[in-house]
Amino acid sequence: MHNYIVRVHGWVKWPESIGLVVEYMPGGNLVQFLEDDSKKPYMLVFLRIFYELASGLAFIHNLPSSQRIVHGDLKPENVLLTSELHCKLSDFGSAQIVALTGFTTSHGASQNKLDMTLAYAPPEKLKSLNIKPKKEHDTYSFGMMLYAILSGSPPYQHSYHESAFRESIIRGERPDEESIDELRANLTEHQQQILDALRSIMRRCWAQDPLVRPTMLEVRDELKSLLEQQSEEAIAGEVSEMLEVVEVSIPNKEENQFQPLHEFSPKTGRFEKGKFSNVF
Repeated sequence: MHNYIVRVHGWVKWPESIGLVVEYMPGGNLVQFLEDDSKKPYMLVFLRIFYELASGLAFIHNLPSSQRIVHGDLKPENVLLTSELHCKLSDFGSAQIVALTGFTTSHGASQNKLDMTLAYAPPEKLKSLNIKPKKEHDTYSFGMMLYAILSGSPPYQHSYHESAFRESIIRGERPDEESIDELRANLTEHQQQILDALRSIMRRCWAQDPLVRPTMLEVRDELKSLLEQQSEEAIAGEVSEMLEVVEVSIPNKEENQFQPLHEFSPKTGRFEKGKFSNVF
């Protein structure tokens, strides 16, 4: 039995096979959290978030062969944040299990239809929609996520014609990095070092040739090494500062943070034990 986490409107939900239970993620998703430009300079928190995300991807990419998973739709909307700004990967609706035979199973994929968000899709996927899912696809999307966070905007946000947009990606074009340059100019020397390391990973992950992209194990280890060089006190300080400029609210709940879904009232935004016991 696989305990995959999926997103349900800002909540984390476990499959029905282990009970209808949700965990509230008060930090929202990564896109919502980064809408305020004042949060851009917090490079230590960005570093920790991407280390945790890379760790999660490295894990699912290296499960036993019969259980190995490709997420298939990595984007900032699918990264949820706890009250302490730790991240959890969510929304496995397009995830695919790559079996030993090379065949795949998927709940979200369909033939002749792109089963991932266009701006985060690798060029080889755009060339052939029915291409076998590979770990390298997630690696490419991880690079695009790095771009979105460092630049503060989605990749190719000014592209209006989908056909031309697809062709430019297939030709090897990548998003303009001018906004990252602007960010760098306003950082301290230490922050610039972190940004440069993240930018280097970004470029390697979105390489045109999937065979030259790093594995997520390699990315994880590189980020881990960089994170271990940072002060835990400095990271905690950045978290505290960021929490001052973002609204994080946790509904009333017992010590166990996992609650049955039927006890949550959408109207009040609170858990009301017993009141909705007959809903399901």
